[in-house]
Amino acid sequence: MHVVLPVLLLLAIRVDTRMVLLLSPLAILPDFDAAFGLHRALFHSFIPVVVLPVALLCYARLRRPEWMLGAWLVLFYLSSHVVLDLGGVAFLWPVVQDQFYFEPEITFNLEGGVNFGFELEYGMKPLEEMGTTSFLSGTGFAIIFLAMLLAVVFRKEALEAVRRAWRMVAQSLARL
Repeated sequence: MHVVLPVLLLLAIRVDTRMVLLLSPLAILPDFDAAFGLHRALFHSFIPVVVLPVALLCYARLRRPEWMLGAWLVLFYLSSHVVLDLGGVAFLWPVVQDQFYFEPEITFNLEGGVNFGFELEYGMKPLEEMGTTSFLSGTGFAIIFLAMLLAVVFRKEALEAVRRAWRMVAQSLARL
């Protein structure tokens, strides 16, 4: 979900497809902090998510204007990761060791008519070591299933889109 949702949003608003796909691995970069035992802290904090990309934006603006789109995409991908992890992120680490969390819940039921409910829980909790985590949530599975269903129904268009994306990635890698 960290890659799929930001990429789909960027493609929907027609950002340069080549740049979107080339930089999309940055959307999972913050999770590499798990390798250091500081999951949702080290690479989820304000320094790599905001300070470094803003420094890159400043450098691009002053010295390399052609890098501006790439710099904005770096900021977007890293920030989108933190937003999607708002169930608990130590955004102010190492200054503040606790995780901030934001957990909205929208409910729907038909008892006594059509009823919607909204609950919002937020605050801070102690930073916890990463244990076992879901690789794919129920929502993630549903989105992948829906994408596969759309690919089957619109198979010609989907196949052509995959071919175009593959050509763009291959051309970009050839330039490196």
